[in-house]
Amino acid sequence: MQTNILTDEQYKMLSRKLINSIERHFKITPLNTLKHYKYILRKPIYITIEMEKDIFIASLDDIEAFAYADTEFEAINRLCEEIINIYEDLQADRDNLGKFPKKWLTFLEEVIVKSEEK
Repeated sequence: MQTNILTDEQYKMLSRKLINSIERHFKITPLNTLKHYKYILRKPIYITIEMEKDIFIASLDDIEAFAYADTEFEAINRLCEEIINIYEDLQADRDNLGKFPKKWLTFLEEVIVKSEEK
């Protein structure tokens, strides 16, 4: 029976290749604005950007929201719209929410504030 044991240098090189491969397909980035005049983020929220074939998928796992588009910029914009839609829907129906939607609303209320209308 042959045992293949990696040297430290081989292990480091393999680890670098694996990390680079993952980084080309996924990244986590802060979102500092929802790009909407009515809402301001109190603090950045971290979203995941994934590239799968020719499609970009932006997601906010904290509320199970996602959006996809042909470009990263469009996917992020669509995700912002989706977050706002979810936030407004949850607020409108706050008395009838299940376990997870209540957690999502709590999370969103911690990070989103209505802007002062001018």
